[in-house]
Amino acid sequence: MLTRSTTSLRLMLIDRLLPAMLGLLLVGALAANWVALRAATKAYDRGLLDTAFAIAEQLRVVDGKLQLPLSQQARAVLLTDKFDQVFYAVHGSQGELLDGNPELPMPPLENWRQMGSEGRWYYDGTLAGEPVRLAGYQRHFDDQTVTILAAETLVKRKELVRDILLGMLLPEVLLVLVAASVIWFGVRSGLRPLDTLRAELADRSQADLRPVTVDVPEEIQPVVTEVNGLLMRLDTALASQRHFVSDAAHQLRTPIAALLAQVEAAQHEAGEAGNGTLRGIHAAAGRLGHLVEQLLALARAEPSLAQASSVVSLVGLVRQVAENWLPKAIGKEIDLGFELNPADIQGNELLLQELLANLLDNALRHAPRGGVVTVGCGQEGRMAWLCVEDNGPGIPEGERARIGQRFYRPAGQTGDGCGLGLAIVREIARQYQGTLSVGTSPRLGGALLKVEFPRADAGR
Repeated sequence: MLTRSTTSLRLMLIDRLLPAMLGLLLVGALAANWVALRAATKAYDRGLLDTAFAIAEQLRVVDGKLQLPLSQQARAVLLTDKFDQVFYAVHGSQGELLDGNPELPMPPLENWRQMGSEGRWYYDGTLAGEPVRLAGYQRHFDDQTVTILAAETLVKRKELVRDILLGMLLPEVLLVLVAASVIWFGVRSGLRPLDTLRAELADRSQADLRPVTVDVPEEIQPVVTEVNGLLMRLDTALASQRHFVSDAAHQLRTPIAALLAQVEAAQHEAGEAGNGTLRGIHAAAGRLGHLVEQLLALARAEPSLAQASSVVSLVGLVRQVAENWLPKAIGKEIDLGFELNPADIQGNELLLQELLANLLDNALRHAPRGGVVTVGCGQEGRMAWLCVEDNGPGIPEGERARIGQRFYRPAGQTGDGCGLGLAIVREIARQYQGTLSVGTSPRLGGALLKVEFPRADAGR
């Protein structure tokens, strides 16, 4: 038995692709953050070093001592920034503070070594618990080496990093959204041949075993090939089964007819003396003949695709079939009534006659002598219906689900039925996308058997 998977192939493909795209977006965000931070740091570090250069240019040696003669106006210009606070410090050769903020951190020892070779350095530090960026610069005055430190807070650097990140990430996010949409529609488009294949198989009846001819991509073609192989094997097996049942039934008809004739002749010769025994043999032979006829009808109910199909009027169908069953109804003194409303369906008239004949046969067998059987037809919405109801014992609710199974008869049922009549009804109804429902007649109290078909004009 095949188990139905609840996993969507479309969602599975998207589940494989989207995480990769989100991973690329994350990598892109990290790379953008690194680039933005590097660009902001590099740009503002140069400005910070320019401040150190400007301070160095103002240094003077007076009486052998270094001095920084900055006026208030020059100091304000040098240390004023629109976004950040700017600080400076000047240290002598021994690290003593010559001018500026004494709390500015000196560069680490390893940075001092590099300062000695390059004369400048950038590093991070804190001032009063707030992070700052510092630029260090060394300059020689005669026999003295001066270290100038310039520092600033990180406000404008963070602003620049945020602006660069937004400028880089917004296009990436939009690109991911566009790519996700392209993936979604691409996957839908790529899976459309599967939808077409599903639709073709869903529209077929159980008797339509033609090879599938849908154009599919190369990757799906092996599946279609295997499906076509399975359909071919099923067609061969079902055709063999139908031919066997039909041939066997045909072969049995002649000896059964001969047996009935011989029993009738023997009854005539024996007269009343042996009539009791021969009557049982005659009844058994009659039941056997009925079974053979039902097997033939069941074989016809599984027709080939070449069988003709046309628009059939249910009213005309009931009138044709009822003529053949009136004698049996009269023989049991059954009131056979009709409630007919116009309704047309698409199907094979001979098979539909067989369907109604089995419904009538079932009702007439189970209705009591002097009972009532009513045949009705009509249409409702997009469906047409045909029903037969009687005032017999009805069908217990617990047995209704099994009605229509081959050779099944409800428990306690009497009579000479063989359990194939309603199986034939269900098989023919299924061939034309119809359904057989079993219920209780609200008016007569017995069984209500109703077959519903799509109307002939339902697809227009």
